[in-house]
Amino acid sequence: MAVLRAVIEEYVGTCAPVGSRTILENHPLGVSPATVRGDLSRLEGSGHLMQPHVSAGRVPTDLGYRAVVDDDLAHGRPMARLTSHVRSSSVAEAMRDLACTLADMTRCLAIVSSPVSQSAAIARIGLVRCAGDSAVLVVVLDDGRVDSRVVGCLGLTDRELMDVESALSDLFVGHDLESVSLAGVRLGGVADDLLALLSSHVRSLVMRSGEGRRESAGVSLLLAQPEFHDAECVRVVVGALEDDDVDFDSILSSDDGGLVVRIGRENPDDRLSSVSVVAKEYWAGTGMGFVCCVGPTRMDYKRTIGAVEAGAAEAGAVYSGLDATT
Repeated sequence: MAVLRAVIEEYVGTCAPVGSRTILENHPLGVSPATVRGDLSRLEGSGHLMQPHVSAGRVPTDLGYRAVVDDDLAHGRPMARLTSHVRSSSVAEAMRDLACTLADMTRCLAIVSSPVSQSAAIARIGLVRCAGDSAVLVVVLDDGRVDSRVVGCLGLTDRELMDVESALSDLFVGHDLESVSLAGVRLGGVADDLLALLSSHVRSLVMRSGEGRRESAGVSLLLAQPEFHDAECVRVVVGALEDDDVDFDSILSSDDGGLVVRIGRENPDDRLSSVSVVAKEYWAGTGMGFVCCVGPTRMDYKRTIGAVEAGAAEAGAVYSGLDATT
């Protein structure tokens, strides 16, 4: 294990194959060169290391990283922590700041998602007139989430706009996300085309809010890693993450307190087979979100795990202690 750790530490720092001489020079293992060479050979035979070509040193495999990560987690080895706290005036700003802090600390792509709760209910609906013949439809949930959409006013007076806002409130305020998304439009005696259209917009906004918003930072840091000099690898990984079609539910499935470390081909999504994902779920009120970092399999796992765990605690505090604003 000491030799495997030495190889990983050197490889994380240099991205170059590691030989026995480098290990002996930089790591006081207290054993002979023959012992180190023998251990390297055995680690290669067990699949924890590989040799790119005959004259090169060794590099870690996914299995090698997994062995060290599991050993660190099993023995509770100290992890790096966030060195600064988010000081933001809104949830949206706090998400951006936290993602940037995680990216800077880990040199990975960081993603922070808002908590999602099917038990959240609509707390308020507003229609605010803006430029021209249009208004902003605002939906506020009781867990602090806010969403909005520009809609046409169709020549309504201010009084008529207030009446439509009141009718929408009567229809939807107090109903949770599930009942709003599944129920038919309850228009009662105020059924007209505009109200039906706005009711459809309300349900659409609620469904979008229920998916959880994500803030990300650090794409340039990810692309700066030597592993991503391959344009095709970049296209696949970044395209999958930016399109928001990665199934994070399958990635996050874990019995280890919400902490997940997926290394290379352990990822259920084949498009992420060349990267590692470190993620942790967090709870805020009745909702659950996640914080994760995506980087090369050659990442500093101790540092990244510690940062993600601290980031998840920070996100929970943010969503529990700040008033959400647009």
